[in-house]
Amino acid sequence: MFWKQSLSFPEGLIRAKEINGKLYAASEIRIYSEATLWGINKYSDLSPFLPDNFLYRLPISDKHMATIKPDELILMPLGKPFEEDALVLKMKDIDPGFFGFNQIVSRYGDQIGIDPKGNVLVPYQGPKNTGEWKYTPSFLWLKTAVIDGKVEILEQKLIKEEFFDNWVSIYGLKVFENFMRVTIANKTFDFDQNGNMELRFESYTKSVQVGNEIITFAGDGWETFPLKVYKSDLSGKNPELIGTYNSGQIFKEDRSRLGIFDDNISSINETIVLIERGSIFRLSMSNKAIRLLPLDKVGLKGANVTSISLLDNSTVFVTTGCEATDKNCSGGYYKPLDKFLPPR
Repeated sequence: MFWKQSLSFPEGLIRAKEINGKLYAASEIRIYSEATLWGINKYSDLSPFLPDNFLYRLPISDKHMATIKPDELILMPLGKPFEEDALVLKMKDIDPGFFGFNQIVSRYGDQIGIDPKGNVLVPYQGPKNTGEWKYTPSFLWLKTAVIDGKVEILEQKLIKEEFFDNWVSIYGLKVFENFMRVTIANKTFDFDQNGNMELRFESYTKSVQVGNEIITFAGDGWETFPLKVYKSDLSGKNPELIGTYNSGQIFKEDRSRLGIFDDNISSINETIVLIERGSIFRLSMSNKAIRLLPLDKVGLKGANVTSISLLDNSTVFVTTGCEATDKNCSGGYYKPLDKFLPPR
């Protein structure tokens, strides 16, 4: 069955997520809350609260909206993108050593994390006491709530840990139900729901929730071997090694797709899938090999796929980007779940 185009989004989308049975989607400047694939959707235009030259991905939450400007973090109640409703936090008031926000390398990952309870995690740069830039990025962690239509800060914490002795980048930030996972250089850290930071892996990683487990692919670099695979419960703690794969067990191009820079991995009906521009792959893993098997993309019309998710346990929805010259752009396509994965 062909992918069908959703006409409910008149622009390219960068991501979508189902939260408590409702669809939320984001473009480069707008948040669509409680959206539909088959009707007219309301949106919040956040362009007045966004920086001019920053490759920033709007976080999706059912609690509130978060944006950044060069020296401000801005929190707004969901669906109320108005100046009078915005809580504007001057970063230099929070940390006088604030230098700027970190640009996270991943094309698909978060830039700001908002977990299901409304906790917010924001990476930033700041100098050491000596006046030099910090080697390890700092983090602002906030416990928030929306009270009487306003976002309020219940607890605030600055996290400044030095794990490196050279300049490092953040390669990914991903929000899970019980923690947020951040890869900084060649180490991976988890932040729990109280803002505690813990080293989880001494390697680059890519993680995804599959059923009631977190599956993590870990390696020493972009296309290095071996590639190790771990599983844990939904806390992310105590990962157990379940597989080690060498160059003869993974095709080189598949190892590249499982590289370190892009959070392009998802789970659909407990099957791991991976997106790469206009293609979608199903990951097949045994104790002997890992393979990425291409799935049908007929109907996507060469679209650039930016995310994939399962709606109502029955419909697979992919968001797609649009070129500036594409006058007939729509930001999403869908098909029934039973037509998405071929029989094994």
